[in-house]
Amino acid sequence: MPYLRITCPPLNEELRRAIAADLTEVINTLLYAPHGRLTREDLRERTTIHFTPYAPGELFIGGRSPEERGVADLTVEFSDWNMSARQRRRLAGALTPELARLWSIPASQVDGINIRFHSYPPTAFAVGGRLLSDLVPWIGQFLRRLAG
Repeated sequence: MPYLRITCPPLNEELRRAIAADLTEVINTLLYAPHGRLTREDLRERTTIHFTPYAPGELFIGGRSPEERGVADLTVEFSDWNMSARQRRRLAGALTPELARLWSIPASQVDGINIRFHSYPPTAFAVGGRLLSDLVPWIGQFLRRLAG
């Protein structure tokens, strides 16, 4: 159940919708497992994109705002179950250039794009009152770890 919380400058609704659709497709491409229990549509419907905008003067790095620094700052908190280090590397490598493109961040400033991963065991998340570990058979959990 991928969940991305994006801390970013304010965006209008049309741009948020376009970015959410784009990132949902990228996540769907990166995380879809053809032998898994979820279809592409199931994965798409369970991918959440949450924008947390900061106004000028609300975010500071080194005591200065991104505007004062002249450098964009974008943080994505990516939560999903059982993400291996290999998966996190692949996600970071694919998401960073995509985020830079979507926010028009030049290659020289990609260090202002931060991705924080929150991986959790399937016993730490419930859907519709049932633990994820009860919804995904142990073989599915094993294959996800193996596929990394």
